[in-house]
Amino acid sequence: MSTISPTAKGINSGAGSMSNSTPTMNTTTYQPVPFSKPRGPLSQVAMVVIPPLVVFALFLVLYTWVRSGLEPHRQFLMPSGSELWHNAFALPEIRYELLTRALTTIGIALTGLAVSIPIGILLAVIMFRAMILERALFPNIVAMQSIPTLAIIPLIQTALGFGMLPKVLIVAKFTLFAIPITLLLGLKSVDRGIIDLFRLQGARWHTILFKACFPSAAPSLFAGLRIAASLAVISAIVSELFFLAGRGGLGQMIINSKIDFKYEQMYAGLITATLLSVSVYIIFTWLGNRFFAGWHESGAPQT
Repeated sequence: MSTISPTAKGINSGAGSMSNSTPTMNTTTYQPVPFSKPRGPLSQVAMVVIPPLVVFALFLVLYTWVRSGLEPHRQFLMPSGSELWHNAFALPEIRYELLTRALTTIGIALTGLAVSIPIGILLAVIMFRAMILERALFPNIVAMQSIPTLAIIPLIQTALGFGMLPKVLIVAKFTLFAIPITLLLGLKSVDRGIIDLFRLQGARWHTILFKACFPSAAPSLFAGLRIAASLAVISAIVSELFFLAGRGGLGQMIINSKIDFKYEQMYAGLITATLLSVSVYIIFTWLGNRFFAGWHESGAPQT
């Protein structure tokens, strides 16, 4: 007959009690604590609208303060709000002129963007394809952007005349630089593991470009497009200052009003040009957010 030691009995009894007991677990789902409370639609709109309005109000206060420091006979150089309204925006003929010239300016700006965007994307892809091409093209792109517009105006006038084409070319020059630079940065930032995975599957280079590189680099591309869009209207006005032949846009109105000492109309043209530039920028920002809202954090609403 075998004997069981008290220690073994204790172990067996403990094991039996452990096997008969049912452990309890906390099944509560983990909920991460947000850094800030989610805001409603009105709060989000207020956070977007109020900060620029505050900065704009500070600018108006600064403008009024500078104007008050001028001699009375020089205050016409900085018209007040009432003078700007009664001598410019309140006149139907001035509003009509602002509208028609704004359409001309926006046409030049959008045409220039239609030229610079595909060329910029193509240059970025070429530089991304081969290092030797990047070393050949990148310095020339920087040099072209660094050349003052005034220095190449005689060359453009001699080659293209004074029509619409030179204005579009100047807009393309202003807006081209940001597009290949930002897109090339985005293409180079693609995870190498993703590219290696495509290569292991035997994917061709153009398949890797369109299915791996472009989706990852799209936020960088839209950042460049927003920069180019904000410069398009300004560069269109600059082009009109050098090419005054024919029916011009806001740039021609600004320079003519300055020559005729109609500073209220000149400031009205400046305000309209600013609104156009901001509108084009907002449109490109909205398009980018709509495009990335479903899959990239850059398109997520700010809280």
